[in-house]
Amino acid sequence: MRLFLQINIVDWKETDYSNPLLSFASSLADDIVGTDLDCQSDAYVAALVTKLIGDAEKVFVVVKADHATLPLGGALTVLNHLIKVKDKVHLALLSGEHAMAEKMLTPFQENFKKQNDDALIRKLIKQFAYC
Repeated sequence: MRLFLQINIVDWKETDYSNPLLSFASSLADDIVGTDLDCQSDAYVAALVTKLIGDAEKVFVVVKADHATLPLGGALTVLNHLIKVKDKVHLALLSGEHAMAEKMLTPFQENFKKQNDDALIRKLIKQFAYC
């Protein structure tokens, strides 16, 4: 099983709860499971996502950040776990600006990218699905 993980660092009052990238990634291959969490997710959700990461062979992570000052909250637990299993991470992608999220993603070195163009992000997701 491969995992597509979207982490949203957004103000809950300004979100529409649609995750087109999550739907797109999940539709590309039968063995891709998609999930998401946000900075307001509680510890139980973070634990479930951490378990999914443990069960996955490879993980594609997209962090969508719309507010540079929001705390990472429950996403911090997941990001810390990803660092511990960084060999599983196919790509860790930051879309938007968030200094703490960027700091958490830099240990992935060549598997870390900053990208704001949804068309290019979709291309990278396709590469993950067909590799």
